[in-house]
Amino acid sequence: MRPPFGSNPGALPASAAPFNWSGMGAGKTLSAVLATRVVGAGLTVICCPNAVVDNWETEVRNAFPHCEVAKKTWTPEWNHPLTNSPRYVVMNYEQFQQPTSEEKLVAFLDRNIVDFIVIDEIHYAKQRDAGTTMSRRKKLVQGLVLDSGKKNPELCVLGMSGTPVINTLQEGKSLIEMITGHRHDDLETKATVQNCMRLYQRLVTLGTRYKPPYKMQLDEGTRPQVDCGPFLDEIRKVGRGSVLDLERVLTRVRLPAILEHLQHGEKAIVYTHYVDGIVDQLREAIADAGFSVGLCVGGVDDTALDEFKQQDGTIDVLIASSRIATGVDGLQHVCNKLIINALPWTNAQYEQLRGRLWRQGSRFDKITVVIPVTYAVVNGVRWSYCESKLDRLEYKKSIADAAVDGVVPEGNLRTPTQAQQDIMDWLSRLESGEIQVVVRPEIKIPLSGEPSEVKRRVSTYGDFSRVNNRWYASSSQLTHARLASNPEEWAHYHTLYRELRESWVVVPYKEEIRWLMAREGLVVGDFGCGEALLAQAVSERHQVHSFDHVALAEGVVACDIASVPLDDGVLDVAIFCLSLMGSNFTDYIREAHRCLRLDATLHIWEPANYFEDLDAFRDSLGRLGFDVLTPSSEGAFVWIRAVKNTRVPAPALTLPFRGHGG
Repeated sequence: MRPPFGSNPGALPASAAPFNWSGMGAGKTLSAVLATRVVGAGLTVICCPNAVVDNWETEVRNAFPHCEVAKKTWTPEWNHPLTNSPRYVVMNYEQFQQPTSEEKLVAFLDRNIVDFIVIDEIHYAKQRDAGTTMSRRKKLVQGLVLDSGKKNPELCVLGMSGTPVINTLQEGKSLIEMITGHRHDDLETKATVQNCMRLYQRLVTLGTRYKPPYKMQLDEGTRPQVDCGPFLDEIRKVGRGSVLDLERVLTRVRLPAILEHLQHGEKAIVYTHYVDGIVDQLREAIADAGFSVGLCVGGVDDTALDEFKQQDGTIDVLIASSRIATGVDGLQHVCNKLIINALPWTNAQYEQLRGRLWRQGSRFDKITVVIPVTYAVVNGVRWSYCESKLDRLEYKKSIADAAVDGVVPEGNLRTPTQAQQDIMDWLSRLESGEIQVVVRPEIKIPLSGEPSEVKRRVSTYGDFSRVNNRWYASSSQLTHARLASNPEEWAHYHTLYRELRESWVVVPYKEEIRWLMAREGLVVGDFGCGEALLAQAVSERHQVHSFDHVALAEGVVACDIASVPLDDGVLDVAIFCLSLMGSNFTDYIREAHRCLRLDATLHIWEPANYFEDLDAFRDSLGRLGFDVLTPSSEGAFVWIRAVKNTRVPAPALTLPFRGHGG
């Protein structure tokens, strides 16, 4: 039995998972063909870029010579129409966007029952923005999947991509909906880190991601430095204008470095992310240097590309745009040098480009990537547009990297236009001499242990019990305002707290770390995080949001934990480690309920002697919208675990805790 349409076929090999996102040259095509045979598909439809149609036919015939293959037609004619030989229809994407495509597709589906659909380079059929009109290509590919699934409940669908570039979260969501045949309205498309992680988790659930261990060496360290100081007047005129205008200027700056790294008798690819007004500059300069030049950009046929791919072809240098990044194979057989004029904006796009040469099947021992880097010294400070783009790639600060690889970006998710504006604003600040300073309060933990200093702090704030009781008795809003204006009290408390827990047999935050280290990929809220020790320990396995009155560590958000800056339903786990401190502690639990997704978990650690009636606490917690598991005693503490349900929290309830409620 084949898995039903829209399911995750866990019983199949990895290549038959709904998504197969593997590195370039990783054998995706052959693995897909094998998957069709594993499930015993009779009729398979393959949707792919035009450049790889023949490659699909070759792979099928080489692997299974008895199969029949038809290409670029909705009315295939089979050599042996009365036999049950496996059949493949290979369709380029252009077949889905002709005026008569819908009519022909409907007729094809009326005549045939499809068992397997492969959507190769699936990002060709994505939808960029929510609410926009679906392209004819996207609409008909989606229609092929949906209507085939209606006729055949056991339909298998496999989407594939060498590097799935996702520029907006709507694109990723549209790919998931295409493969599963179901709406995924729970996936939000606003560009936030939380939404990126949600999309990443869904993609991981539905597919596989594989990067082959390439044997050839990759040299990305060749980055000639090019002074663009003489061009600053032109760069200033661009100002906050288009990225294309700036790249046109910088292309002239980079040309000498590009020419320096071209050698006669050696093929090379010169890549430019932007084309208009740039390709002509590159072609003229390279031709004047005595090289034969070909183009692989939009609006140009494959003549130059095919000639360049010939070992003895007449083309020395191929100027290419993003058109070359997907669906083009064979370059690795003739070329081992890539020179990048204008970088792409995401690491996923860069990997896709680099993968044209650094891929299985290369006949070279070493692949060289040359990236000319422009810079200028402005008022004694180095400014570099190119380095800013490289930083963005290397630190993966894009939606693509967050959604595809689960990499949490540093800072905000910035579009290319916003990033370019940031770089130009930086230049303006350097020229005006403006200095931006971010002042943060200095927190020292532990505080000075000098006897006189300790005596002063205890006299001012009290010992641990006194501070503890004051924080429990006051509302969190008042405590937050007081600590925000004078964080020394917070530091004093945590210095004493650190000393006290040295004698504990069970340390709650360490128990939570153990619990989290046995799991992976969760979105965690640490309410009252203190020194953020939990986030430090588990951040490589989980995404942790840390909240406290004072932001001691990097990544901690200073706030009242009765109102944290999170969207609804984004957390998998909400943790309170000895942090129900404040007369309005029940509000913290309501806030956790808001932030948790349905069926997510709540963890509470508090001293056992703080509960006058543990059963009453458990029952009241249930009225706040949780299914409560049996509390467990851990040393001097009680550990309570609960699961969020659909119940609306009781509005006037106060939990029975430390003399409150009941």
